[in-house]
Amino acid sequence: MLQVDVLVVGGGFGGTAAARALEQRLAGRSERVLLVASENFLTFTPLLPEAASGTLEPRHAVLPLRQLLPRTELIAGEVVVLDPAARTAVVEDLNHERHDVAYRTLVLSPGSVPQTFPIPGLLEHAVGFKTLADAIWLRNRVLRQLEAAESTDDLRLRRELLTFTFVGGGYAGVEALAELESLARDAVRTYTRIRPSDFRWVLVEATDALLPGLDRRLAGYSERQLRRRGVEVRLSTRMESCEGGVVRLSDPTMAPYPSGTIVWTAGQRPSPLPAQAGLPTDERGRVPVDEWMRVPGRPDVYAVGDAAAVPDPDGGLCPATAQHALRQGRIAGINAAAGLGAGEERPFRYRNRGLAVTLGKHQGTAQVKQLVFTGPLAWWMGRSYHLLMVPGLARRLRIVTDWTLSVVFSRDVSQLGALGRPSSLDSPS
Repeated sequence: MLQVDVLVVGGGFGGTAAARALEQRLAGRSERVLLVASENFLTFTPLLPEAASGTLEPRHAVLPLRQLLPRTELIAGEVVVLDPAARTAVVEDLNHERHDVAYRTLVLSPGSVPQTFPIPGLLEHAVGFKTLADAIWLRNRVLRQLEAAESTDDLRLRRELLTFTFVGGGYAGVEALAELESLARDAVRTYTRIRPSDFRWVLVEATDALLPGLDRRLAGYSERQLRRRGVEVRLSTRMESCEGGVVRLSDPTMAPYPSGTIVWTAGQRPSPLPAQAGLPTDERGRVPVDEWMRVPGRPDVYAVGDAAAVPDPDGGLCPATAQHALRQGRIAGINAAAGLGAGEERPFRYRNRGLAVTLGKHQGTAQVKQLVFTGPLAWWMGRSYHLLMVPGLARRLRIVTDWTLSVVFSRDVSQLGALGRPSSLDSPS
């Protein structure tokens, strides 16, 4: 059995921040920290829309965990059995081999999984937007649909191929649609038979406003910007089915329509791991914690990120954002180290400094406390804040280089689908 002092579950923002804090606090000591993550990289999700649209090299939206955490042991895999009472876990690696782990302290940051509903056709025809693979696939999809549309004389088929439906008007849905629409608008200039009017972009949101949690003025600005670019924004509307790729909405005034691409970004739900391990959870499946990131009654268990119900210093619970997960993870790491005799504990005191949404085409919205910003300034503020959140000088320089090149040169509209795929040995030479 593998004996460690701290087991960190999850390689997202919260888990990585906790491991980094533990490395700093336990430097020069003998304690062992084990991180279990599904992949050997941290996906910097705020940059995924730009990775999809071609303004950022996709590799620069991820950070290798072994490089970021040189003193932390890593198993690429998942925790399949967790027993907080016995302080043991079973980890299954990428080879499907199982490892028994005993620990003294547990930091839980298992993240979230897509929240889906029993909508006919959803699982067969919709894709998500949460990982780098999703971003690359959607980039390839947009460019592939352009090629298919250029090749056909059937105007109805062309319209179907160039119809993109995004379900979910939160940050992921709005930014992904805005960036991909921008990509398509730039790419179509190299085609002779396709016009911008051949595209159809539809954004479906179940509530009465886009971007929940953002100032209503900024949400309204984002909606107006999308509408000016020809996006059909359908508020207070749900997708009832998409069987056969035909989208049917709850709005009776909108006829069913075929959509060549359907993207589901309508929310996430906490990982089921804490509940499966017998830890207390609230009605949404999150683990309640105190201001020290500890699970009440379990001084050896900390929880952060999407799977934790963390008290907000201003009242209520913290939103599930990257900036909160980073700070929660750092506090959990500091306090876990203090429990091992290294340093002093700290309470979680982070207050939301603001939110930013990039809309492509040098447009965006930003909110800093009570101040609101729109247009190119907000776009620049959002990019700058995301850059500051990225750990490591080398990664920041790579990102700045990509952004600079995208200003000087036209957008890279090359398809990535053929890269890394070996040719068949029996293919003609």
